[in-house]
Amino acid sequence: MRTWAASLLLGITFPWLAACQPDKGERPRQTGESKSGAGAMVIVHSQQEPDSLNRAISDMVASTDATTPIMSGLITVNDRMEYIPDLAVAVPTVENGGVKLKANGMVVTYQLKQAKFHDGQALTSADVKFSWEVYMDPAVQVSSRDGYDKISKIETPDPQTVVVHFKTVYGPYLNLFGAIFPRHLLEADRKKHDKPGDSHFNHAAWNRQPIGSGPFKFKEWVSGDHISYEANPEYYGTKPKLAGLIMRIVPDENTAFVQLKSGDLDIYQHAALTQYEQLKALSGIVLHETPSLSYEHVDFNLQNPRLQDLRVRQAIALAVNKREISQRIYKGLYPPAYSDQSPLSYVYNSAVESKYPFDPAKARQLLDAAGWQPGSDGIRSKAGQRLSFKITSTTGRKPRELTEQVLMAYLKAIGIELQIDNVPGPKLFGRPDGLLHTGNYDLALYAWVTSPDPNNIFLWNSRQLPPNGQNYTRYRNPEVDKLTVLGNATVDRTERSKIYQRLQEILADELPSLPLLFWTTLDAVNTRVKGFKPNPTSAGNFWNCQEWYVVD
Repeated sequence: MRTWAASLLLGITFPWLAACQPDKGERPRQTGESKSGAGAMVIVHSQQEPDSLNRAISDMVASTDATTPIMSGLITVNDRMEYIPDLAVAVPTVENGGVKLKANGMVVTYQLKQAKFHDGQALTSADVKFSWEVYMDPAVQVSSRDGYDKISKIETPDPQTVVVHFKTVYGPYLNLFGAIFPRHLLEADRKKHDKPGDSHFNHAAWNRQPIGSGPFKFKEWVSGDHISYEANPEYYGTKPKLAGLIMRIVPDENTAFVQLKSGDLDIYQHAALTQYEQLKALSGIVLHETPSLSYEHVDFNLQNPRLQDLRVRQAIALAVNKREISQRIYKGLYPPAYSDQSPLSYVYNSAVESKYPFDPAKARQLLDAAGWQPGSDGIRSKAGQRLSFKITSTTGRKPRELTEQVLMAYLKAIGIELQIDNVPGPKLFGRPDGLLHTGNYDLALYAWVTSPDPNNIFLWNSRQLPPNGQNYTRYRNPEVDKLTVLGNATVDRTERSKIYQRLQEILADELPSLPLLFWTTLDAVNTRVKGFKPNPTSAGNFWNCQEWYVVD
């Protein structure tokens, strides 16, 4: 059976696997742009266009990247997966007295640096409190309220002090307040309702022209082309060394390669693995290979009656050769994934790795037992219904498209029909009408970009079904509900490890989602750009963009 899988992959050829060469479509740099020195600009690739520049209502990676230069949070994560201060003077912990555990919860105190929004208005504790109110407003279509709903109140004794009272101990508290919104600009939008239950905050002009407090100011957004930024000379931290940034939206990976090679891109982030050898061979380019917490997976829509049968999901898992996909499509750089927790995490449970070995024969036995019988074309049916599903992913990522075709062949070999139905990123992830949020899909192939904290309540707790959270599989399990709450109700690493290891066992048993591969992120950077430090977490590569500079 292994020989069959290898020959399956080797039998698929694609013209885009050939070496990329410059063409007549190369684009010049922005007119008037300085290439080096204090007036330098750096152009960064983004494959997807954000659906919004409002971090509260978008969970797209592209939105995180696009807003990081503009928006400040209380705490961020560095390239070594360590929590570090951003707007906060220090990271509050139990050890330094910033966190006080109490019988009925905990209290976290932040001291704020002296900071201003880009319009000159001071950023104060009132803006932090307002940001919490945004997340807790039922009329605001936030991607998740997890964590914010554990807060009972926020006190602001003075402009530089924030005292956050939690109803219970909340372990992932440092993941909150990743973006602080300007109260003076957005409070009226939040309170205005275009229709009952729909805050104008969801549609505010600010969402496309944000004013934040980060190292760069928003300049313009030309849909389908680029988002540009200019340096914020009043930034409270290390002053930006660049005059500005341009995020260039380039959905096609071959076009991105051509622009990198011609110098029209400085940073080609999340570069295509199909271009690995060509990227390594480019002169004047540094290729960063960063093991990541992000993972590719296939979500099962458990609203689909055929997917509600665990035997069908198990058969799919047994039919998929993850190691073959890793080696043949991802050049061995993306190791197989068996859990939503990374092997880099202190909570990882290696016991789940042996749960679903590549075993098509066993997969067929499970489908036989479930009553699905092969038809004349090899596709199974029961009670006149074909065992057929659509798989949906984002357009433009060639390795994903190849993975889908291989998955189609794997499943056909056990009698399941798989049809590819890909869409642009905003149509898959958008709120409130995206396919994941509405549940209008069968199988979905995409990636989760995670933080160093193991908190996964927003994925698996039944209270986190859309529109409340990101439980896109519509998974319900009382023990998982209990464990995801308990995992967040302690700051003790030993206790949290036990909880999340048990969670991984249940998720492996019940398969609401099939983990495929953990990312190794490829970021190709022109040697003229210094200070770039790729970040393996959800903080993204722009986490230290104020430290980037150019030397020609």
